[in-house]
Amino acid sequence: MAKETTPSFVLTLEMETNPSIISRIESDLEVSRVIYNSCLGELVKREKQMKRTKKYKKVRRCLRAVSKKLSYYETQENKEKMTFYQAEKKQLVNELFDIQKQFYLSEYSMHGYLKPIRNHLGDTLNADIAQKVATRSWNTFKRKLKGEAKKVQFLKEGEMVSFEGKKNSTGWFYRTKQIVFGKSKINVKIKENDVYIQEALSAIENKLEFEYKTKKGELKNASHKVKYVRILKRVIRGNVRYFAQLTVQGFPPAKRNKDGSFKHQLGTGRVGGDLGTSSIAVVGENEVLFANLAENIMNQSRRIRLIQRKMDRSKRTMNPHYFNENGTIKKGKKTWIFSKRYMKLKSELKELHRKQADSRKQSHNILSNKILTFGDEHYWEEMNIKDLQKRSKKTEISEKTGKFKRKKRFGKSIGHRAPAMFLSILERKVKTSGGTFKKVNTQKSKASQYDHKANNYKKKELKERWHIFDDGTKIQRDLYSAFLLKNSNRVGTKANKRLCEKTFEVFKTFHDKEIERIEKQDTFVLNSGIRLKNKKATVEA
Repeated sequence: MAKETTPSFVLTLEMETNPSIISRIESDLEVSRVIYNSCLGELVKREKQMKRTKKYKKVRRCLRAVSKKLSYYETQENKEKMTFYQAEKKQLVNELFDIQKQFYLSEYSMHGYLKPIRNHLGDTLNADIAQKVATRSWNTFKRKLKGEAKKVQFLKEGEMVSFEGKKNSTGWFYRTKQIVFGKSKINVKIKENDVYIQEALSAIENKLEFEYKTKKGELKNASHKVKYVRILKRVIRGNVRYFAQLTVQGFPPAKRNKDGSFKHQLGTGRVGGDLGTSSIAVVGENEVLFANLAENIMNQSRRIRLIQRKMDRSKRTMNPHYFNENGTIKKGKKTWIFSKRYMKLKSELKELHRKQADSRKQSHNILSNKILTFGDEHYWEEMNIKDLQKRSKKTEISEKTGKFKRKKRFGKSIGHRAPAMFLSILERKVKTSGGTFKKVNTQKSKASQYDHKANNYKKKELKERWHIFDDGTKIQRDLYSAFLLKNSNRVGTKANKRLCEKTFEVFKTFHDKEIERIEKQDTFVLNSGIRLKNKKATVEA
């Protein structure tokens, strides 16, 4: 039976290290890497052996056939056939799991496999940490087993940057503002004016109690405590720094101002949100917001692109024999030669990516804190981000130019803006503040197609950015979708027409103010259809 999970948050503290401690951390990181690669290699071997068997091939063949039949009858809405093939599929999947068990393809088989490896390495790594590393290798391999990844990636020397334990009593653990390992006690750096850290550590030391809801909806009490410690290595501005990440049971403390008042308080009322690949539309009871996601990250992306070009030129100059005349890379195994300039650019690129990631996360946190004040009952459209990242499979020819259309979709903008990351941050903040967060099914709600005045659905093309009612009233498409989601029924299947009619006039007033604000500003909202009064303003996708 699975252990019941409790709410938790991560507290990151920098450690005051010395050469002896650094040597020990680096040693544990390298041993963790060896164990990780060994377990991953063993899992790949076992999978190859399994795939050679006739039984496995037969089950996979039957599963493909049944899946095709099931998808066909789902489109035909034949419930009788669907029920039959669903049962068949379930039986075949269970057979597949049984075959995997026969070849010891499981997480706990890896825990048994690493024992002789630890003995060979002299038991230098704590048993709990070694098991967590084995679990990590299994989670990596599981993605390949499920078909979510084509191959596994082994770690090179120096690429393992973290390890963690299972509990706060063995290996590396936390005790009163110190990280303890064996006889060593490492102090952590705590700023005196950091109220958030002070409150979090105080809750741990005093074992303050908190109340939380289980999956069944039952209320339970628990106390704040450190579950386990993760040791993390980071390279910041060319300097290697070491951090301890405490996974703490409980809810994170609310951030406060200097006068002691709460910074970001949860509002009251319904909130609807329409999340795009690069922009966001939010409608509350008394406020409307339409903005770009992670506005500041584009400054870094241009510099990243220029450095990548320099690196490519350097690579081609140092290795001309590995490239064809048309610029493509020749097939076969290669030993690349990199110049000192290339390595310098590589470290500069890594630092820019770190800055971009930090800037993106900071931007998401600021925006989610602002939306938190809109209301406490959130309804957001559920997006399949992974599908939007994929290139189009269809090969189409443009009617205007006669050339092939580009197959790329939203991979670049999703990589820059990280919409899924924003939604997870907002969901966590809303729930920990005591609000509710509901993800509405896009296919069932059809928020972008519904007209609450005519009470019908009309499919729009992606280029149509405005919803026009029969009386000529124009509403921005994304904001209108957010409005409909805000007024959706409790289940989230469709918009409540009565609620829409009741709140539309108020929404229209706030909508017009927001459009006017965007028209006057220097940068436009991507894919909005709003024209700026200042025509010189531009922004990158």
